[in-house]
Amino acid sequence: MIGLLPYIMASVLSAVVVSLVHPLLVKLALWKNIVDKPNARRLNHVPVPVLGGVGVFLGFIVALYTIAAMMGIQLPYIYTVLLVLMLGVGFIDDVRDLSPYTKFSVQILAVLLLYFSCDMRIDNLHGIFGLYEIPMYISLPLTLIVCVGLINSINLIDGIDGLSSGYSLMASLLFGAWAYMSGDKINLLISCSLIGALVPFFIYNVFGKKCKMFIGDAGSHLLGIIFCIVSLNTLNDPVSSKMDSALIPFVFAVLSHPIMDTLRVMTMRMCKGKSPFMADKTHLHHALIGQGISHLATTLIIIGLNLVVVATWAFCYQRGMSATAQLFIAVAAAILCIILPYPLLVKRKR
Repeated sequence: MIGLLPYIMASVLSAVVVSLVHPLLVKLALWKNIVDKPNARRLNHVPVPVLGGVGVFLGFIVALYTIAAMMGIQLPYIYTVLLVLMLGVGFIDDVRDLSPYTKFSVQILAVLLLYFSCDMRIDNLHGIFGLYEIPMYISLPLTLIVCVGLINSINLIDGIDGLSSGYSLMASLLFGAWAYMSGDKINLLISCSLIGALVPFFIYNVFGKKCKMFIGDAGSHLLGIIFCIVSLNTLNDPVSSKMDSALIPFVFAVLSHPIMDTLRVMTMRMCKGKSPFMADKTHLHHALIGQGISHLATTLIIIGLNLVVVATWAFCYQRGMSATAQLFIAVAAAILCIILPYPLLVKRKR
């Protein structure tokens, strides 16, 4: 059984760092005019600082590497490279609005670094459709599609106060719980460091007045690459034969909201002859806000819906269903909980 004290220390340390640097970053953002300005597709009515991702990064990285050193855990150096790379491209996008193709290029580079430098890849389907190990010519494009898609889906749900950080808190708790049960010390440390960094940011983001700040594209790109690392670690970590059948369905269930909401939004845009990357207000959180629901309540509803998908998967797993059955039922639950509510809410508003 893993002793929890170092991981609790990681959460506390990251929370303290974020709490200390957040007010300073707010002042810096206002001084340098690094703010999210209101426009037709924004929900904020006044300029809001967007350096929250920098604070989350500082808390996360300090806690992760300090506690790893105390525990004698060797973390791949490429983790730091990827975190800085994603934070940097997101920060530039916050300041200068990069083209989607530039961001995609950097995201692809980041995933390729993971694939070839750390051997972190999707090369085993763990019994889905009866398949296990898959060749590199399938593994490489599959890993690229899944990871680049995940980074962008986390970025796209960052549309209201508390959603990206609140959702990420939920996902980190679930990944951390899985890591604890499977004995994965690295994933548990990553999850606890991220939880500690996100708690104070969430409080500032949702309840802050003078110190309110958005996480920005820098933060959402950072969260995206962290969840890529955690997901690939989960899929590649040795587990019992029973847990092996649950790996892909579990990861999908935890990440179901950003994945399914993004797929629906992009499909709708393409069906209308528009670019799938053109920003609009067709996400589930926009539909909930359109019903007069507050940002916090919307965040809690979406987290609740995602947890229903996770609970559905867990029921299937406990019943001893096959990997394929677990995944299909989790996808069906995600369609009911994440895709179906949008047209119903839009129809109700009309």
